[in-house]
Amino acid sequence: MRIAYYPTFRALDHPRSSGLVSIARDVVAAMEAEGHEVMVPLNRTTEWIFLRPREWPGALIDVWKAYRAVQRSRPDCWFTYHTYYRGPDPFGPFLAAHHRLPYFILAGSYATKYRKRLKTWAGFHLNRMALERADAVFVNKLRDVENLGRLLPPERIVYIRPGIRTANFPLNPELGAATRARLGLDGKLVIVTAAMMRPGVKEDGIAFVIDACAALQPEFPELHLLILGDGAGRERLEDRARQVLPGACTFSGRVEPKGMHGWYQAGDIFAFPGIGEALGMVYLEAQCCGLPVVATSHDGAPEVVANGEAGIIVPPFSLDAFASAVGDLMRDADRRRRLGRQARERVLRVHDISANYREMLAVMEKVCAGRRP
Repeated sequence: MRIAYYPTFRALDHPRSSGLVSIARDVVAAMEAEGHEVMVPLNRTTEWIFLRPREWPGALIDVWKAYRAVQRSRPDCWFTYHTYYRGPDPFGPFLAAHHRLPYFILAGSYATKYRKRLKTWAGFHLNRMALERADAVFVNKLRDVENLGRLLPPERIVYIRPGIRTANFPLNPELGAATRARLGLDGKLVIVTAAMMRPGVKEDGIAFVIDACAALQPEFPELHLLILGDGAGRERLEDRARQVLPGACTFSGRVEPKGMHGWYQAGDIFAFPGIGEALGMVYLEAQCCGLPVVATSHDGAPEVVANGEAGIIVPPFSLDAFASAVGDLMRDADRRRRLGRQARERVLRVHDISANYREMLAVMEKVCAGRRP
C-alpha cells in the first residue's frame, strides 16, 4: 500500500521526543518494514487549533498543499495517528473523502464529558466527526475500546496491543555492568526511573520516586536512584534529591533513544507511579531490558505490566504502598530476577510492536482491496 500518514500531535522529526512521537515513528518503521510506502502530506499540529484562529489561514494553506500532494501521489488510504478532543483531525476526513480514500485512525479516543465544556466543545465534535468517518479505528488502550463502543459498531474498532520495537532493547549484561562502573554504582542496589521532566504529572512522578527511595534508605544504605531524562523541572528535582536523598541519586540528563537500553540495564528495579500515564512506554522498555516494575494502578500501567508476573502494581497516590513494593523486591533478589526475566519474556511475546502492527496492516489491506477500482 501507499499510505498517506498524518501525525496530528507532533511532526515525526520534532526535536522534543515523547511517547507519542516514539509511537508515531514506530508506526512508520513498521509500515515500511512490511514493504509499504509512507508519505507525510501534512505536518500541521492540531492541538487546541480550534482555539487559535490566528493559525487557521496557515492551516488552510497546509491543507491545500496536502490536497495537491495526495492528488499527485495517489495513495491507497489516509492514516491518521492520534485524534481526541484536544487534538482532533479536522483535515483527514475531508481529504480522504474528496479523494475517495479509505480513512483509518490509530489511537482515537472518545469521551462524552468534553461536549459539555465550552473550551472543548468544538474539539469534541471535530473528533467525533473524524471517528464516525473512519473505516477502522485502531486503539491501543482497552479503555478506549469501551468508550468507542458507545459511538461505533464493534467491527470498526480494532484493539492493537501497545508495544515497542523489542530489537532496540537487547539484553546486554556487559553493557549494563559497564554503565554501572562508569557511574560508580558497583555494589549498589539501583532503582531506575525515567520521564520527561516537564511540570505536572511527569515531574510529580519522579518526585514521588525520590521520596519513596528516601523512605527506604535507612533500611537499604546501598540504595541508589538513577533518574533518566531531562526537562524544565530538573533543577527542582535535583534540589529535592539533594535534600532527602543526598549522595544516593544520579541524574543522567537527556538520553538518546537508541542508548536507553544500556541505562536501563544498569539498574535492578524500575519504579515510576505513572499517574495519568496513558500507555507507559517506559514500562515496556524497562521490562524488555529485564527489569521488574513497580507502578500504580492509576491509568495505563496495568495494561502493560502483569501484576505478580512482571512487577508489582499498587494503589495510586500511596507513598507507603509504593515504597513497600520497592522494598519487597530489594529484599528478595531471587524474586527480583524472576520477575525481571518473566517481564522480558512477556514483552517479547505480546508487546512486540512489529508483530502487533502486522495485524493492523492486514485489516487496512483488506479494506483497501475492497475499495480499489
